[in-house]
Amino acid sequence: MKVLRTFVQIGLRLLALPVVLVFYLLKKFVIVEFVLPNVTLFGHLALEPEKVLSNFASQGSRSVGDPKRILIWSLGKSKDQVNKALVKIWRRELFVLPSAIVDAIHRASKWLPNFEMKVLQFDKLHENDHVLDLCKSHLKFTASETQTGEDYLRHVGIEQGEPYICLIVREAAWAPPTTGASSSGTLRSRSFEDFLLAAEALADLGVAVIKLGAAGTFQTAGTKIIDYANSKDKSELLDVYLPAHAKCVVSTMSGPDAVALVGRVPVLYVDIAQYSLCFAGTRLVTWVPARLISQKFGRAMSLSEVFESGAGRFLGSTAFEQAGITVEQSSPEHIRDYCLDFYKSLSTPKSDHEQIQNLYREKFHALLSKNSIAKLAPFNSSLSPLYLDMYGEEFLA
Repeated sequence: MKVLRTFVQIGLRLLALPVVLVFYLLKKFVIVEFVLPNVTLFGHLALEPEKVLSNFASQGSRSVGDPKRILIWSLGKSKDQVNKALVKIWRRELFVLPSAIVDAIHRASKWLPNFEMKVLQFDKLHENDHVLDLCKSHLKFTASETQTGEDYLRHVGIEQGEPYICLIVREAAWAPPTTGASSSGTLRSRSFEDFLLAAEALADLGVAVIKLGAAGTFQTAGTKIIDYANSKDKSELLDVYLPAHAKCVVSTMSGPDAVALVGRVPVLYVDIAQYSLCFAGTRLVTWVPARLISQKFGRAMSLSEVFESGAGRFLGSTAFEQAGITVEQSSPEHIRDYCLDFYKSLSTPKSDHEQIQNLYREKFHALLSKNSIAKLAPFNSSLSPLYLDMYGEEFLA
């Protein structure tokens, strides 16, 4: 079987060679690149195509004489695609070829001298999220898909045009085990019970709250929360449609909130300990940093101290433990207050915080720019105004 597969692969490369020769002859006029987004993780499958498309759109028309740039996408094998409905949507926007053909063309290009066709390299997701503020979303739904989404919303009592909030908590019971220094462990995972006060308070304002997540997670029977996660109506299309059309999203950082950003929906991130993973470039994001308590200092660390210690770029829970840093999570009462403050600020922004927000943006940009893979555009995200009221002075010291 292995020998047969090798013969097939070589055969495909030979068949691809004439195509490669055409690209070689036209290389002064046409630049062809391959794009291979991560299709196994929901957030990456949503954000990577959107950021590439938005980056191109923000650059405007090419100058006269510049070669035309063509992107050939591979969306992997069907068995690896985490959400086939999202793949279907992207196929309408992208020039997609089967992964075997893309591989054959790329490998055949290596046979020509000084002409290996390039694979577009993704920067870290946060390093170009400013492009989300520069153009409209490329995530487009058909009339049929829209009807399916609206039918579900009406089914749960949300009429067309009425706002709703998506609540996305990567629940602790579903967190992957810590298997290495880069494993998130419980850093982005909570018990959904910690968000019940927030959900009820938001519902009391008259806005519907929809719980997203995996089937089998915390049951919300007897509450005002719409438990889509455990609904028989749950589908891959609705997993995309709901966060993309919400008024706003509250999240602990998980895949579906990336879809919200793609749909240009404001997101509040609660208790983010992995500071370097914050989507700091876009004004869509407001976040509550987890307070990092240093055993050495005996207190919470400032933003500067976090990065000076190296903790600003820690990815796994093990790294914090080894550095003697405790990740302090917000109480349910504080989570409720953060969520209410965020929701109200969508209609009534707090202008009196603009000076300190700008200080945060400048300081965070400078700290995160050190050793960054790519040059960072100015940051537009915001710290929670309530977080600034409570901890701003110590955090930005």
